[in-house]
Amino acid sequence: MENQASESKFELSVLGAVWTVVFYTLIISALIGGPFYMIYDSIPFGNMENTKEIIGILGDIILRTIIIVLVFKKIKKNSDNNFRIRYVGKLNYKLLLSVIFLMIGYYFWYHSSIGVITDKIPLNGWFKEALKDMELHPYSEIFFGATVIPIFEEIFMRGIILAGLLNRYNPKKAIIISALIFGVWHLNIYQFINATLIGLILGLIYYKTNSLILCIVLHMTNNIFAPIMGFAEEYTAYAPNMISFLAGVMIFIGSAMLFFRYLKEFDKNLKVDKIYINQEAL
Repeated sequence: MENQASESKFELSVLGAVWTVVFYTLIISALIGGPFYMIYDSIPFGNMENTKEIIGILGDIILRTIIIVLVFKKIKKNSDNNFRIRYVGKLNYKLLLSVIFLMIGYYFWYHSSIGVITDKIPLNGWFKEALKDMELHPYSEIFFGATVIPIFEEIFMRGIILAGLLNRYNPKKAIIISALIFGVWHLNIYQFINATLIGLILGLIYYKTNSLILCIVLHMTNNIFAPIMGFAEEYTAYAPNMISFLAGVMIFIGSAMLFFRYLKEFDKNLKVDKIYINQEAL
């Protein structure tokens, strides 16, 4: 693997990465979000259900923003202000389209094979409640899952956690560790396997491109496509089968091949541009 790790002094060990995730997303979230949601749940909104939903979403966005700001400030301090989150990196419309179709292919492949088995795993209590809440407020939940969650999770898990691991371990080890943390972070067996596999894909893309935007787009694609296909299964005759599995494998492999091809083109064009700039400078 070509090394795309940051030159920052910021490093994370496995325990450091786990502690960062636990401290900021569980402890800090509970300390800040706990009082807010206690007050939020005690307010009698009456018939203003939409207002309640909007306030809840805004509160969640503010909480997640505070977490990112706090962890970013801590990292900047520990790395002598030599750390930055890499948002763009290698990015063009070809790479963007390839990761979108890569995720669509992965979805059909996974849910027509491994997903058939994981769908039989009993859901834990809080995840059942989350699904019920999504059924009650489908549009706001889909919007939140398709925008806020991918942005927050990619900044935190790839832009911070994986970046720190890449500065300490070799790329393969760093990507695998970050993917496993991402899987466990979902706190339920039902999502663990899927989130871990997606974490491997996201980690590889981030490592190869230094582009959080590509990771966010792939994550958004998954979070948009999943409920769409869920509705398709519920209200149409669609069901995962061998055809959807083979189609998924073909789309996934084809998109992966295009992704690496476009990546080489990007690198080649970048080298040509650098040579041209150097010649102009002379």
